[in-house]
Amino acid sequence: MSIDREAEVRRLNLADCHIADAERHITDQWLILEQQRAAGRDTQDAERLLETMEETLSTFQEHRRMIVEMIDRIDAGLA
Repeated sequence: MSIDREAEVRRLNLADCHIADAERHITDQWLILEQQRAAGRDTQDAERLLETMEETLSTFQEHRRMIVEMIDRIDAGLA
């Protein structure tokens, strides 16, 4: 395993952790949003936060995809 590939694998592991954390936070935010709705509270801020969290998760997933592509390129001898 080359140093570059090892670094990419470390980045992949970190990206996976970030994605898992983001998914947990999104689940928590959904629960908060539903509790606010059930209590008849204004949910506009909670909805905006959830939207931002989902956009961030999408960015994390795209970054992970790019890391996987780089590992594939390294494995194919193209990088």
